[in-house]
Amino acid sequence: MSRARFGMWAAMILILAPLAAAQSYTVTDLGTLPGGTYSIPSGINDHGVIVGNATVSGGEYHAFLWASGLGMQDLGTLSGDSASYGQGINNSGEVAGASYSPAGTFRAIRWTQAGGMEDLDAGTNGFALGINNLGQIVGYTDFVPGTPQAFFWTAADGAQDLGSLGGDLSTAYGINDSGEVVGYSGLLGDNTDHAFAWTQAGGMQDIDTLGGSTSTIAYAINASGKIVGIAVSPSGGQSAAFLWTQSHGMRILNAGPLSNAIGISAVGEIVGSVGNKPANAFLWTASGVGENLNSLIPPNSGWVLNQAWGINRSGQIAAVGTIGGQTHAALLTPTN
Repeated sequence: MSRARFGMWAAMILILAPLAAAQSYTVTDLGTLPGGTYSIPSGINDHGVIVGNATVSGGEYHAFLWASGLGMQDLGTLSGDSASYGQGINNSGEVAGASYSPAGTFRAIRWTQAGGMEDLDAGTNGFALGINNLGQIVGYTDFVPGTPQAFFWTAADGAQDLGSLGGDLSTAYGINDSGEVVGYSGLLGDNTDHAFAWTQAGGMQDIDTLGGSTSTIAYAINASGKIVGIAVSPSGGQSAAFLWTQSHGMRILNAGPLSNAIGISAVGEIVGSVGNKPANAFLWTASGVGENLNSLIPPNSGWVLNQAWGINRSGQIAAVGTIGGQTHAALLTPTN
């Protein structure tokens, strides 16, 4: 990110009307794993099941799965490893992530309720970041030692190298049920990274239409092909959330600088954060109107929500914030 450069995104900020009738939410504290004090979500499926990472005794991270009525489940690690990370979840409750060894290397993993955690055998030092409802998984791995590139994994064919836009490095973050993949890649002979969209038929396409010297990263894509992510300045001190559509290209969302867009629902609602020290978890409606999520929860809840990580078809949101002096994962459920 430090090699990113920032273009003239400010002139492209969307001018949008304020919310006519703001949504409101209840907040459920997901807690922590036994012996730990910290938890953070990374995704949510349409059943309200959340995947994320939480500390355990000794301070190591373990991937967790949380469901209403069942609480937080420790997903463990691969044999011999010291930590694990859960990053993506589908509607069957399958999880994509990574297991971390004491030697300092990652292995991309899939976890299922029936089979537990399994090594995807996706190159060396691999990390799975997204999974769709067909069980297809994306992430990055060192197909060539020391050169991580985006991969697309299926149970039938294993890991496919997605290549890059000409530079050495690439990472895939999100995948929809049509097998469309998004992420970012370095460019040949350039210090910027560009957001990409990849399909099996068309390969990797540069979708950065901001111009100038901005670096962009695509984090998520929904069933309609709408893509969200972040544009980053050359110094790393400024950032802006974006929405990309086939008809309009890449547009900056109406939140000002220091914003990001991490998740998008099937109906086009977008979540992320705005600001810094502290950041505020943020929601953009399908029409593009933005709202601080801290203004949409009970004022006496005790929560300060800093980042929203995912949103499902029902509008439930996986977020992280502080409560009682600790950082915890939270589930936000619409009340109206």
